[in-house]
Amino acid sequence: MNICYIYISTYRSKKSTKYRMVCEKRECDVSASGGSGCDELGNKGQDTIKEKEKEETCNGCGKVLTKKLSCPICLKRKMVSYFCTQECFKNSWKEHVVKIHEMWKDEEEEEKKKMDINRKPDEEEEKRKKLMEIIKKKLSPEHFDPTNRKYWKYDHHLKNFVNFAFTGNLRPWPISEINPVPEHIKKPDYAVSSIPESELKYKRKSDIYVNNEEEITKIREACVLGRKALDYAHSLVSVGVTTDEIDKKVHNFIIQNNAYPSTLNYYKFPKSCCTSVNEIVCHGIPDFRPLKNGDIINIDISVFFKGVHADLNETYFVGDIDKVSNEAKELVQTCYFSLMESIKKCKPGMLYKNIGNIIDSYVSKKGFSVVRTYSGHGVGKLFHTNPTIPHFKKNKAVGIMKPGHVFTIEPMINQGHFSDVLWPDKWTSATSDGKLSAQFEHTLLITEKGVEILTKRMEDSPSLGFDTKDDLYLA
Repeated sequence: MNICYIYISTYRSKKSTKYRMVCEKRECDVSASGGSGCDELGNKGQDTIKEKEKEETCNGCGKVLTKKLSCPICLKRKMVSYFCTQECFKNSWKEHVVKIHEMWKDEEEEEKKKMDINRKPDEEEEKRKKLMEIIKKKLSPEHFDPTNRKYWKYDHHLKNFVNFAFTGNLRPWPISEINPVPEHIKKPDYAVSSIPESELKYKRKSDIYVNNEEEITKIREACVLGRKALDYAHSLVSVGVTTDEIDKKVHNFIIQNNAYPSTLNYYKFPKSCCTSVNEIVCHGIPDFRPLKNGDIINIDISVFFKGVHADLNETYFVGDIDKVSNEAKELVQTCYFSLMESIKKCKPGMLYKNIGNIIDSYVSKKGFSVVRTYSGHGVGKLFHTNPTIPHFKKNKAVGIMKPGHVFTIEPMINQGHFSDVLWPDKWTSATSDGKLSAQFEHTLLITEKGVEILTKRMEDSPSLGFDTKDDLYLA
């Protein structure tokens, strides 16, 4: 048998690095079907080439690497994952986590399940069944005790919180399965993969999209539907109702109107709306916790309809308004009117960074603070896009308002310090001191004459618990 010896030859240029297999004896063409030795070594060589090419390109943008920055988590696991710059690593982080890190977790959990099944001896099977029955009961909505973390490790959602130091009184509850979406509903690109590829492609651009008349008409329709969905959600808010119930009914309402709930599976968000109670700043995940008298709750609803998104939210009082503290009432009203004050100033030629100055100035006079972690954003064909609109003063927002711009303003106002803490579910944001937080949001259109609130409140919208009639012509 004629055995050949193959090595990998490297060819570098300014723009790229290429690899090919070369037979050391120069006696055969390794790319063709030679002797068995060539076949075997050739296959190994091809695998080596693929690995090397993977090492030479950026995991974020796909460009050829001139220098290599490694993901520290991948490095620990001895995985090939390089980036060209720190900025590229930062911009690609969410996508990288979903594609690589989450995949590892899923594989590890599957392995653990297999091991658990295989290592249970027959004599322990009865004990295991009894334990599972106890766990199931303890984690059921009827018997769940949020102060007892003993059984949290057995729940796919709660296991992340076992050792977490909460800043306030609110605790997570078990959550239900993801809501199904019929095949006929038009879906955004992330509905299956969870990664908004269209957003990522546009992310590196700095321009602000100008919508044409046809697109604006569609966005208007989506915003009207979003307003109806939010008003419906508001009508469901009462003592004893769970946020999971609200989420399911809102989901069905949106689906029945041939739309898709934009939050569902967006970077793996598991629900069809966000429900943020008391000290939760934003992105609360609906669960089986019943609402209590005196709570405040923000409901954030987004819909994808006719190929475009609408985004809006409001904060409501739960139950008897007399049970709500005066400071909580003032917080909610301050948040609402700070939003309205900023909207009144919007017009062509206004700098986006001035929105934060208006909101922060109004809020600070009332003794509250503005959250800095989250911002308003462009919306339309993409769920989140340029411009980025901070709500605090002296921010560095880029851009000038022009007719055709569609964006959200959505200030989050805290009773105490402006800082927030992210819960282990990687979505829920809570105030760092455990004090209350409120938020309001509208989707806006810049016109030739000024601004139009596309998600405006209607004459028959449920009352917020305070006078908003003076702003009805705007809101």
